Amino acid sequence: MKKIEYATMAERERTYWWHVGRLKIIETYIAHALGRARSKKSRPKLLNVGCGTGGTVNMLESFGTLDNVDISEDAIKFMKQNGHTRVTKVKDIKLPFKDATYDMVGAFDVLEHIDKQVDALREWKRVIKDDGSIVLTVPAYQWMWTDHDVSLHHKRRYTIKRLKQAARQAGLVLNKKSYAVVFSLPLVAGFRFLNKVLGRKTDSETSYVDVPKWVNTFFSKLLYGEASMHKYVSFPAGTSVIAILKKER
Repeated sequence: MKKIEYATMAERERTYWWHVGRLKIIETYIAHALGRARSKKSRPKLLNVGCGTGGTVNMLESFGTLDNVDISEDAIKFMKQNGHTRVTKVKDIKLPFKDATYDMVGAFDVLEHIDKQVDALREWKRVIKDDGSIVLTVPAYQWMWTDHDVSLHHKRRYTIKRLKQAARQAGLVLNKKSYAVVFSLPLVAGFRFLNKVLGRKTDSETSYVDVPKWVNTFFSKLLYGEASMHKYVSFPAGTSVIAILKKER
């Protein structure tokens, strides 16, 4: 990501409805994934892969001791500026941690950036404990591919089936899975289709659509409601895929 985009991302992560609402959905899955680990005397150990500018960090730290990694020096600088010191720069998918170190690895909109997705999943599997979990999100549906994906350096978009196939090759199973950010699917699909029809180009990696404050608040509350529902149901469609992965037994 371009350096200028990190400043935009850092600001938006605090207030923009998509980030705020998605964070609540992720929180629901983290709580489910950790389960018994949270009831132990020692605090769970978590790893945040592709931490970016730190939008998920405060939430993750509320669950346990958190380490963060990213390949971008700019992302590392943003993290440290925000007071997060447990952060390590990595060169590629290899992680500088021992086997079976973590109760949970989180990778939020990371896997779609990696050429060798199965190798990345295997590396994340290596550092989780036998009863540990990987919680991840990825963008949904290859048919939604646009210039925005190109500018973000995406390699692919996903369905649950596609994610399941990659997980199986890495020796992982989907323990809990769903599509997410459900209400926005017709909005995002319609907006991208309109841009294609009109020949509009997207040259910004973050490419936010500004909305009035009341709309931002309303959309955020819709996603808060969706987060509560994720405790009980899996949604059949949405703009993201979210899943908990476990080691095959």
